[in-house]
Amino acid sequence: MSVVGEGVFGAPAGERPVQKPVSAAPYVATVFLSAAMVFLVQPMFAKMALPLLGGSPSVWNVSLVCFQAALLAGYAYAHLLARIPRVGVQVGVHAVLLLLAAACLPLSISGLFGQPDTTRPTLWLVATFAVSIAPPFAVISATAPLIQSWYARSGRHDAADPYHLYAASNAGSLIGLAAYPLLMEPFTRLGTQTQLWTGGYVLLAVLLIASGLVSLRGRADAPQAVAAETATPEGNIWRQRLTWLMLAAVPSGLLVAATSHISTDVAAAPFLWAPPLMAYIATFIIVFSSKPAIRHSSALRLMPYAVAAAAFMVGYPGASPFPLWLSLVGHVLALFVVALALHGELAARRPDASRLTEYYLIMSAGGVVGSAFCGLLAPVIFSSIYEYPVLLLAAILLYPAKDGWKTGLSRDRVLAGALFAFAAAAILAYAGGVQVHSKAYQVALLLLVVISIVFASRRLVPVAALAAAFVIGATALPDALISTERGFFGVVRVIDSKDADLRLMVHGTTKHGAQRLSTTGRPVPRSYYYSDAPIGQVFSAMAPDVRTVGVVGLGVGSVACYRQDSQAYTFFEIDPIVVKTAADPARFTFLSECAPEERIVLGDARITLGAEPAGGFDLLLLDAFSSDTVPAHLLTREAMALYLSRLSEDGVLVFHISNRHMDLAPVVARIGAAEGATMLVQTYDAGPPEQRLETGADSSQVVILAKSPGALARFAADPRWHALAADGQRPWTDDYTNIVGTLITSYRSRAGTH
Repeated sequence: MSVVGEGVFGAPAGERPVQKPVSAAPYVATVFLSAAMVFLVQPMFAKMALPLLGGSPSVWNVSLVCFQAALLAGYAYAHLLARIPRVGVQVGVHAVLLLLAAACLPLSISGLFGQPDTTRPTLWLVATFAVSIAPPFAVISATAPLIQSWYARSGRHDAADPYHLYAASNAGSLIGLAAYPLLMEPFTRLGTQTQLWTGGYVLLAVLLIASGLVSLRGRADAPQAVAAETATPEGNIWRQRLTWLMLAAVPSGLLVAATSHISTDVAAAPFLWAPPLMAYIATFIIVFSSKPAIRHSSALRLMPYAVAAAAFMVGYPGASPFPLWLSLVGHVLALFVVALALHGELAARRPDASRLTEYYLIMSAGGVVGSAFCGLLAPVIFSSIYEYPVLLLAAILLYPAKDGWKTGLSRDRVLAGALFAFAAAAILAYAGGVQVHSKAYQVALLLLVVISIVFASRRLVPVAALAAAFVIGATALPDALISTERGFFGVVRVIDSKDADLRLMVHGTTKHGAQRLSTTGRPVPRSYYYSDAPIGQVFSAMAPDVRTVGVVGLGVGSVACYRQDSQAYTFFEIDPIVVKTAADPARFTFLSECAPEERIVLGDARITLGAEPAGGFDLLLLDAFSSDTVPAHLLTREAMALYLSRLSEDGVLVFHISNRHMDLAPVVARIGAAEGATMLVQTYDAGPPEQRLETGADSSQVVILAKSPGALARFAADPRWHALAADGQRPWTDDYTNIVGTLITSYRSRAGTH
């Protein structure tokens, strides 16, 4: 498409005096600020929504799909707007939409759809996003393609190739993403954050309109810098579009899949979504730079090794032999290299500037396809994080094969057929209960990964080799997998550990209770709930005085077997799969044997506890923090006030705060002191491995609180319990949390004790 030069609102350029070329500064500043704001609002929205959905990591994944969809809407709008010949009209239309979208400011969670339905949380989250965040987000997300389209009409010497502005856009994205957990969350309240974002929106609107007007000035002395579209056969155009779509979809899907795998099967530490997203964005900065820091040829050479490394870590049979940090770094690096290679292919295939907005539109559509597959479809069709290996295989299929499909195809088919036959044999052996030594599986896995590297340039063989590797990993579990179910709140597995004579419920990487396999009749609480552990001590000691008990976090229902006939228990649980699993006597019998008629309330504890009568519980257990993805909204001053208000005058509040990454005792101490509570803490050591094997107990840390010292007198006299005092630092509130600071302090403290 070629357009004759035009002035303001389409006046012929020849009627105006020639002007100097315009500066690039307004364009760079505008795309940088817009990208920073786009990635500041994403964790901000997740922080708003997390308290309503139990702090689930899936909130981030579904939010990412929503943002990708809104980004697509913004790019589609930019594509349509850029088709208007007169830049002045484009500027006017965009100004009107910026004004209309401002009606959603300052940002907040709309109450239009009421409280979330925990049986269909995804629908609630998507709908709430659409009315709360989507309008201003979609409008500002149109900035990158729109500004580049205007830049192509600016008359600058480099106007024909405006793609380098995309690197500035992604640099803003990276800074915005890093700024939230490191600067905004620790030092500002949520209300302040939304006000700052509103101010940024106003500034961005001014910059956008100014950039459009600058483009008009630049057009006065230069015809459109966009080259005429090269004639391309229709069939080739659609093949080109499909290639763009897939090269964008697979890295986007890998981002969500790798994040899900890390938070489900590696560790569920806070902010583990940030490093994968930063790595993903960094690849765009590199490939769209005028002088890429990493050559595309280098990325292509490294990609087979990256996929093979990820495959080895995912497919390794049994417990991972890799340190936590190595697994995290390995998966993030693999994502980075694969995304860098595929995005490099995407950048290398970019069209001339006349098709710029179409290119970005299809790229954005690919992002939506990939993230929607992992965030919406995969949890429905897969019982575990199988989308990760599927997308690694898809990445290999997109790898540019040097020899093509035909060279050596017969030989490749034979080798691939042998590899698939090997995988089928592994499946049959697993189904038939054949025991194969784990070392044999490990050697086979290593050989398959090596084959995938050696034949990297031939798509069929590495795909077959890696598919067989994933099958090997899935069929070599040392413990018997009884069941696995996946939902919005994670993957729940029931596993029989025959060595320990225990049946376990595992939610992601965290144990949520255990029951002896060899025990019949009334089961005995194990794991964190063992009688000698702090929770067991409290339930046993208070049994004669307690009539009503509340338990936030059901697990397998272990504490139900501390119940006496005169007591009434109420369990609060957000995950329907956990309730289904715990209530099934074929899997666990704590509820069926000890509390078959007791009440189970489904929903987030802040909401469901708020509906309970004041002073209604003599004993209230908060057991929602051992999963390592800390639901911070349950650790705020407002939450503590709610808990204490639901206790009777002599009631006791029990916080189970065992956590592999954060020391939560100071956090609880601050909010407890702010509400005037008396507090004690106990750190319990379950003993050496042989003792743990005998008792089935796990080490734990527990804080108990009460309205008055008298309620804790019996525990204060016990030397195992110690007084807990606040350290004077700022308590968390619904408007302020500092997870990053707590992580850093915890790691420093633990490092100092070793």
